[in-house]
Amino acid sequence: MHRPEKFWRTEPDAPFATLLRAVEAHCHPEAYDEAYEDLQSWARDADTEEMRVFKQELRAALRDPSQVPEGALSTAAQYGDGSDEKFLRRLWRDLYGDEPVDPEAG
Repeated sequence: MHRPEKFWRTEPDAPFATLLRAVEAHCHPEAYDEAYEDLQSWARDADTEEMRVFKQELRAALRDPSQVPEGALSTAAQYGDGSDEKFLRRLWRDLYGDEPVDPEAG
């Protein structure tokens, strides 16, 4: 199914919408100066439903990046990592360090 560009802004229940909103707000080059650092703090300190959903969606995206609608991550982040998978791996590492993506694997 084709989704409109930046669908996560208007479809809050769309697949990966929480992840994409956070990525756009905190990882995009036009985000405010301390945005990425704020995301790191939020990931480390917050125990909210939104952060639980974000982490769950990030895990799912890492397990199978093809499940994220095509072009959505690159639009949200404008990353320079070369691929969705590389961006997602860097994001996980920056936010959660050595924590395993799959909690049962750790």
